[in-house]
Amino acid sequence: MHSHPATAAWNRLQASAAALAMLEIWRETPAHQPASVYRLELRNGGPISVYAKRCDATSSRVERTCYEEVVPELALSSPTYYGSIEEADGSCWLFLEDVGRERFSAHDPTHVALASRWLARLHRSGATVDAARQLPEAGPPRYLQHLRQGRAGIQKNLGNPGLCDAEREMLVGVIGLLDRAEGLWDAVVRACSGIPETVVHGDFRPKNVRIREEVTGPVLYALDWELAGWGVPVADLAPARGTETTLQIDPAAYAEAMRGHGPPLDAHKIERLSLIGYLFRRLAAVEWETLSLHFEDPFWLIAPISCLRSHQRALTRSLAHAETWLR
Repeated sequence: MHSHPATAAWNRLQASAAALAMLEIWRETPAHQPASVYRLELRNGGPISVYAKRCDATSSRVERTCYEEVVPELALSSPTYYGSIEEADGSCWLFLEDVGRERFSAHDPTHVALASRWLARLHRSGATVDAARQLPEAGPPRYLQHLRQGRAGIQKNLGNPGLCDAEREMLVGVIGLLDRAEGLWDAVVRACSGIPETVVHGDFRPKNVRIREEVTGPVLYALDWELAGWGVPVADLAPARGTETTLQIDPAAYAEAMRGHGPPLDAHKIERLSLIGYLFRRLAAVEWETLSLHFEDPFWLIAPISCLRSHQRALTRSLAHAETWLR
């Protein structure tokens, strides 16, 4: 562990080499996409434990901008950012405070209240941070691109000999749902119109949010800003993954915290925007799974096909709700 690249990168940030007690491999991926993640437990001085995240060049640019230029301007609770180290292959190490293991739960009223205030503060104050405007598009145009790229990915692989007839039929059904979603897009854009553009976290969900008990009480910390962007912030309002009914925020509390910023929003309007956010998240998830449809061995198609079948069900429900009020 003392010669591991994560240890070597951390030591390049320090005045003296770290005394390491443990190195945990949380995730290790080819080309670090998604990012490889390690946890360093230290013996001497400084933080007790640090997360080392090795990202590809594109996502590291976004996260570094957030941690170095955007988040410090927001007065939000955030893990301490210890710095970054670039590698010769273009990847980049980011080093962040370990803020604990307690994940956010959309079923815990205390957690939901914290999330409502945290997101409202992000969306209000983020609109004034000039550096955030260089972040990628994060509103409806981003998700329309996900829709189109996901559909193209499915169409490209429909002839894959590793697919059985039932799987191919399911994929054709997903294409039909994507066509329906695109047919609603003008209405989606109208529903989002007037809402001020701001910083969007882009991946606010339980696996990326921690709750830490501190002297002043529980504090929320959002992790993983690699999908952050600039745009209409409806993706951050989306319900928890896997359901379009369990909201991660209290609409009334969020509306109150946003009062005076942009057009008046009531709880009902926010609930509708959250459904658009849910649709956006599903479109991004579909595109992600299509990246694995090129494998011809049926074994390697099991995971993406299973996920796409689940996304098909979610999109069907999402569009049924949306079509009743978007048109």
